[in-house]
Formats: sequence, C-alpha cells, structure tokens
Amino acid sequence: MNKEVLYDRLMRLPVLLFTGFFFVRELLNLGTFLARPPLAFDWHFMFALSARISLVVFLGLLIFFHLIRSRPVNKATGWEPKISALLGLTLGNVLLLLDRSNSSPILDLVSTTLLLTGNYLCVVVLLHLGRSISIMAEARKLVTSGPYQLVRHPLYLAEQIAIIGIFLQFLSWQAALVILVHFVFQIRRMLNEECVLSDTFAEYREYAARTARLIPGVW
Repeated sequence: MNKEVLYDRLMRLPVLLFTGFFFVRELLNLGTFLARPPLAFDWHFMFALSARISLVVFLGLLIFFHLIRSRPVNKATGWEPKISALLGLTLGNVLLLLDRSNSSPILDLVSTTLLLTGNYLCVVVLLHLGRSISIMAEARKLVTSGPYQLVRHPLYLAEQIAIIGIFLQFLSWQAALVILVHFVFQIRRMLNEECVLSDTFAEYREYAARTARLIPGVW
C-alpha cells in the first residue's frame, strides 16, 4: 500500500467516526421520538419526523459515500485547509451543548421547516455528488451539473440552512457566536476547495465565472 492510499484511508477515519456517532445518536433519538406519537394528526409532529428522518438518511449516505469515494487527484497542502475543514465540519454541533431557549409554536415551526429543507437538500446534493465527496480540500471529479449548476457549493448552502434551523432553538449570544465562527471556517473551506479545483481542472475557472459561490445573484 503506497503512501497516497494510506493517507486517503486514514483521512476517512475521523470523519467516519464523527458521522457514525451522530448517525447512531439520531437513530436512537428517532426511536424515542416515535415512542411518543400524538393521539391525533399533528402537522408539527409530521414536520419534525420528516426532518429527523432526512437527517438520518443524510448521515447514512455520508458514511456510505465516504467508504466508497474515489481517490483524490489533487489536494491542498499545509495545515490550515485541514484545520478549517475539521472545524467547519464539527463546530455547528457545539450548538447541541448549549441550553435551549424558551420555545414558541411559530418559532418551532420555522426551525423544523428549515431543518427539513436543509436536510432534504443535503440528501439531494449528496446523491448527485456521490463518490466525489470530500471533507478536506481535495479534488476528485469536477461536478458542475444538477444543483452545482446553480451554485458552486450547494452542500454548504444546504447545511447552513439546517444549522440556522438548529440555531433558532437556542437563540443566545453564545449560539450566535458559534454560528459566526462556524460560518467563517465554512468560507475558508470553500476558498480552499476552489483553489484546489482551479489548479486541477482547466475548466473550473470558466465554471466559477458563471456560477455563484453560495447564493445566486448575491455571492
């Protein structure tokens, strides 16, 4: 086994362990949630159930595609891209360690809707990205079709929608600080990935020139 193959396999391990932990946790939470169904039809319950199921599906797909992903043809050098990738991946989950704010029916509905939308979009993007998925700033195959026709980083956009949904359940200055720092590292991940893709694929610059980074018509 050469060093490149060994490196690629070792870099999968922390992501698989991290994602696997939350996959098992969400499965158990889903079981607990289903153990207390409402006595009558409840839209809020159905929205929350759909959001939970879509998150479990997304985490399961994340594990699966990381196990079968193709080897990178290029990757960023140095520690900054690796640290930014890991912090961008994990910081959002710090929200779950904070105290939840007082809820209201409307706020709960908005939060659940954002979670459902973000998780659903994550599944759609991930199914399209397939074996080209990366956590670190690496290049495997240039994907420019499907959701990538609209923005260059649709998976990050979907994740941020879901994380804002989580944030609405906490609503504190600590939670806002976590969200801000998390988003800073997500931006660094985007920029690092774009540098690698631009160096690897000659057509990437033309694609980037016609496609928004995160929000069509804005940025």
